[in-house]
Amino acid sequence: MSRNPVPVVPHSWSIADWPSSVYPNDPKRGRYLVREHKAELLASGALVRVGRELVIMGARYSKFLERQASRVPDFECAANAARIEQVA
Repeated sequence: MSRNPVPVVPHSWSIADWPSSVYPNDPKRGRYLVREHKAELLASGALVRVGRELVIMGARYSKFLERQASRVPDFECAANAARIEQVA
């Protein structure tokens, strides 16, 4: 069974410089995501302030996305891929 490899998330990035390889793949949509989930991102440590800039912490953002996976039927993350391989 062939699957796309799960991309490696950068250590951290500013919202204005959102990487195209990280969901939602665009700075404008990233700002929207942060605005809609700001409290959850702050509580999980995925969103931090460095000076005047808001920065996303990659590892914690990945965990945030994994917790949201139940809301997206076809979401695939490293943890889900490992579980699928164990079952197969």
